[in-house]
Amino acid sequence: MLREKCKPVKEITPEIRRIAEELIQTMQAHNGLGLAAPQIGYALRMFAIQISDEIDEENYPMDAPPQVFINPIITRFSKEKVVLSEGCLSIPGLHEDVIRPQCIDFEALDIDGNPFIQKELKYWRSRCIQHECDHLDGVLFIDRLPSILKKKHDAELKIIEAKFK
Repeated sequence: MLREKCKPVKEITPEIRRIAEELIQTMQAHNGLGLAAPQIGYALRMFAIQISDEIDEENYPMDAPPQVFINPIITRFSKEKVVLSEGCLSIPGLHEDVIRPQCIDFEALDIDGNPFIQKELKYWRSRCIQHECDHLDGVLFIDRLPSILKKKHDAELKIIEAKFK
Protein backbone atom coordinates (compact mmCIF):
# COMPACT_ATOMS: atom_id res chain seq x y z
CA MET A 1 0.00 0.00 0.00
CA LEU A 2 2.92 2.37 0.60
CA ARG A 3 3.46 2.53 -3.17
CA GLU A 4 -0.15 3.38 -4.08
CA LYS A 5 -1.43 6.80 -5.01
CA CYS A 6 -4.12 7.60 -2.43
CA LYS A 7 -7.70 8.64 -3.17
CA PRO A 8 -9.13 11.99 -2.05
CA VAL A 9 -11.46 12.04 0.93
CA LYS A 10 -14.90 12.88 -0.46
CA GLU A 11 -16.69 13.59 2.84
CA ILE A 12 -15.80 13.95 6.51
CA THR A 13 -17.66 10.96 7.95
CA PRO A 14 -17.46 9.26 11.35
CA GLU A 15 -15.13 6.72 9.68
CA ILE A 16 -12.78 9.50 8.52
CA ARG A 17 -12.78 10.96 12.04
CA ARG A 18 -11.96 7.50 13.42
CA ILE A 19 -9.05 7.15 10.97
CA ALA A 20 -7.84 10.64 11.97
CA GLU A 21 -7.81 9.60 15.62
CA GLU A 22 -6.02 6.36 14.73
CA LEU A 23 -3.37 8.38 12.85
CA ILE A 24 -2.76 10.61 15.87
CA GLN A 25 -2.67 7.75 18.36
CA THR A 26 -0.32 5.65 16.21
CA MET A 27 1.97 8.62 15.50
CA GLN A 28 2.21 9.43 19.21
CA ALA A 29 2.65 5.78 20.26
CA HIS A 30 5.70 5.55 17.98
CA ASN A 31 7.08 9.05 18.75
CA GLY A 32 6.60 10.16 15.15
CA LEU A 33 6.47 13.71 13.86
CA GLY A 34 3.98 12.73 11.18
CA LEU A 35 2.06 9.76 9.86
CA ALA A 36 0.13 9.27 6.62
CA ALA A 37 -3.01 7.17 6.16
CA PRO A 38 -1.35 4.57 3.89
CA GLN A 39 1.13 3.84 6.68
CA ILE A 40 -1.74 2.44 8.75
CA GLY A 41 -3.54 0.72 5.88
CA TYR A 42 -5.82 3.38 4.35
CA ALA A 43 -5.31 4.60 0.77
CA LEU A 44 -6.72 8.03 1.60
CA ARG A 45 -5.24 11.49 1.13
CA MET A 46 -4.84 12.41 4.78
CA PHE A 47 -2.10 12.60 7.37
CA ALA A 48 -1.35 13.82 10.87
CA ILE A 49 1.61 15.84 12.12
CA GLN A 50 2.65 17.26 15.48
CA ILE A 51 5.41 19.69 14.64
CA SER A 52 5.54 23.48 14.53
CA ASP A 53 7.36 25.76 12.11
CA GLU A 54 9.58 26.93 14.97
CA ILE A 55 12.99 25.55 15.86
CA ASP A 56 14.88 25.53 19.13
CA GLU A 57 18.39 26.87 19.72
CA GLU A 58 19.88 23.59 18.45
CA ASN A 59 17.85 23.77 15.19
CA TYR A 60 15.49 20.95 16.21
CA PRO A 61 11.74 21.12 15.67
CA MET A 62 9.40 22.34 18.37
CA ASP A 63 6.39 20.19 19.16
CA ALA A 64 2.88 21.33 18.32
CA PRO A 65 -0.54 19.89 19.07
CA PRO A 66 -1.42 17.11 16.60
CA GLN A 67 -3.24 18.19 13.46
CA VAL A 68 -4.88 16.16 10.72
CA PHE A 69 -4.75 17.38 7.13
CA ILE A 70 -7.21 16.09 4.54
CA ASN A 71 -6.69 16.29 0.76
CA PRO A 72 -3.49 18.33 1.16
CA ILE A 73 -1.89 20.14 -1.75
CA ILE A 74 1.48 21.84 -1.80
CA THR A 75 0.81 24.88 -3.97
CA ARG A 76 4.32 26.32 -4.07
CA PHE A 77 7.84 25.00 -3.58
CA SER A 78 10.71 27.45 -3.10
CA LYS A 79 13.68 27.30 -5.44
CA GLU A 80 15.98 27.26 -2.41
CA LYS A 81 16.78 23.75 -1.23
CA VAL A 82 17.93 22.45 2.11
CA VAL A 83 19.49 19.15 3.20
CA LEU A 84 18.23 17.57 6.42
CA SER A 85 18.23 14.07 7.83
CA GLU A 86 14.96 12.16 7.44
CA GLY A 87 13.63 8.90 8.76
CA CYS A 88 10.28 7.17 8.46
CA LEU A 89 8.17 5.05 10.79
CA SER A 90 7.65 2.67 7.84
CA ILE A 91 11.41 2.17 7.44
CA PRO A 92 12.60 1.79 11.04
CA GLY A 93 16.18 2.64 11.88
CA LEU A 94 17.09 4.19 8.53
CA HIS A 95 18.00 7.89 8.41
CA GLU A 96 19.65 9.76 5.55
CA ASP A 97 20.09 13.32 4.33
CA VAL A 98 17.40 14.34 1.84
CA ILE A 99 17.34 17.47 -0.34
CA ARG A 100 13.97 19.22 -0.38
CA PRO A 101 12.66 22.71 -1.09
CA GLN A 102 13.22 24.92 1.94
CA CYS A 103 9.84 26.65 1.86
CA ILE A 104 6.32 25.66 0.81
CA ASP A 105 2.79 27.02 0.61
CA PHE A 106 0.18 24.47 1.56
CA GLU A 107 -3.61 23.96 1.41
CA ALA A 108 -5.79 21.30 3.02
CA LEU A 109 -9.00 20.64 4.87
CA ASP A 110 -9.07 20.28 8.63
CA ILE A 111 -10.92 17.47 10.40
CA ASP A 112 -14.15 19.52 10.28
CA GLY A 113 -13.86 19.95 6.50
CA ASN A 114 -12.82 23.61 6.72
CA PRO A 115 -10.27 24.69 4.10
CA PHE A 116 -7.15 26.51 5.20
CA ILE A 117 -3.97 27.84 3.65
CA GLN A 118 -0.51 28.09 5.20
CA LYS A 119 2.19 30.13 3.47
CA GLU A 120 5.94 30.33 3.80
CA LEU A 121 6.29 27.16 5.87
CA LYS A 122 9.92 26.30 6.40
CA TYR A 123 12.19 24.25 8.60
CA TRP A 124 10.91 20.96 9.95
CA ARG A 125 7.17 21.57 9.47
CA SER A 126 7.74 22.14 5.75
CA ARG A 127 9.88 19.03 5.54
CA CYS A 128 7.38 16.92 7.47
CA ILE A 129 4.48 18.04 5.25
CA GLN A 130 6.51 17.31 2.11
CA HIS A 131 7.43 13.87 3.47
CA GLU A 132 3.81 13.02 4.33
CA CYS A 133 2.47 14.36 1.01
CA ASP A 134 4.99 12.08 -0.71
CA HIS A 135 3.42 9.12 1.12
CA LEU A 136 0.05 10.03 -0.39
CA ASP A 137 1.59 9.65 -3.85
CA GLY A 138 3.35 6.36 -3.10
CA VAL A 139 6.77 7.99 -2.70
CA LEU A 140 9.14 7.13 0.18
CA PHE A 141 12.02 9.30 1.35
CA ILE A 142 14.46 6.65 0.12
CA ASP A 143 13.21 7.36 -3.41
CA ARG A 144 14.70 10.84 -3.07
CA LEU A 145 18.19 9.55 -2.27
CA PRO A 146 21.01 9.46 -4.82
CA SER A 147 21.37 5.98 -6.32
CA ILE A 148 24.69 5.37 -4.52
CA LEU A 149 22.98 5.88 -1.15
CA LYS A 150 20.03 3.70 -2.15
CA LYS A 151 22.47 0.94 -3.07
CA LYS A 152 24.21 1.34 0.31
CA HIS A 153 20.91 0.50 2.04
CA ASP A 154 19.72 -2.29 -0.30
CA ALA A 155 20.36 -5.10 2.18
CA GLU A 156 18.67 -3.24 5.07
CA LEU A 157 15.65 -2.41 2.92
CA LYS A 158 15.26 -6.01 1.77
CA ILE A 159 15.25 -7.19 5.40
CA ILE A 160 12.63 -4.58 6.37
CA GLU A 161 10.51 -5.41 3.34
CA ALA A 162 10.65 -9.15 4.03
CA LYS A 163 9.70 -8.57 7.67
CA PHE A 164 6.50 -6.73 6.74
CA LYS A 165 5.33 -8.84 3.78
